[in-house]
Amino acid sequence: MKKILVFNDISALGNCSMSVNLPVLSHLGHMCMPIVTAHYSAQTGFGRFHVLPNERVQIFAEDVLQKISADAVYVGFCQCTQTLKEVSNVVQTFKDAFVLVDPIMGDNGKLYSVFDADYVSEMKQIVKYADVITPNLTEACLLCDVPFANVMSHQDEPTFLATVGKIFQDLLAKTGAKNAVITGVPCNELIGNVVLTPSGARFVTNTRVGTPFSGTGDLFSSVLLGELLCSCNLLQATQLSAIFVGNCASQTERTDPRFGVDFANLLPTLK
Repeated sequence: MKKILVFNDISALGNCSMSVNLPVLSHLGHMCMPIVTAHYSAQTGFGRFHVLPNERVQIFAEDVLQKISADAVYVGFCQCTQTLKEVSNVVQTFKDAFVLVDPIMGDNGKLYSVFDADYVSEMKQIVKYADVITPNLTEACLLCDVPFANVMSHQDEPTFLATVGKIFQDLLAKTGAKNAVITGVPCNELIGNVVLTPSGARFVTNTRVGTPFSGTGDLFSSVLLGELLCSCNLLQATQLSAIFVGNCASQTERTDPRFGVDFANLLPTLK
């Protein structure tokens, strides 16, 4: 059992963020120490929501760490630049903990409405301390200052996934992260992930589910961290995460994708 300090928001609607992290990581045998970065009435994809920010994130974390050590740190949605700075202050104090940063900033080539350029700049700082980062294609572009439109101009090519790997072959050098998984790369009827390690790029593909459900990034990164802490290597953990997310999405029957995927019944398939 590993002890994980989890920084993320919690949303009353959306089946995402902390509502995903805790059950997945706990099922995989780990102890979670949640630090809620903000409480949302609904995840931001619903458009109308209210938020109660936690303005004492660093103090909360320090209270926890005075009583118990952490083997790993998970960094997710941090709500604003100041919150992300406080999380970064905590992350920098660790010497031996495994750090996963999911650099949640945007999708489909755009920043989420709650973020700005300052948030992107601060994210570029915290990923330097990560053992693994899990950006989607938009976030990889933001971290590396690569125009999203330039990348997507190759989307119809049969070698698009390999092209993404080539475009981001220096992502680790640019970001300072030790390893990365670029998630959710659309490849016609497939969905791909680019696994970047110091030894190069590897690729994982699965059948693409047509509905773009919210929260799948949270689910993917939760499984990934949990499996890595169970001694899987990064490629194996990526494969397991992608399969699990795909299975959950394919078995979700709701028509509104903002409510996320049904994953609870499939947790027993994770080992």
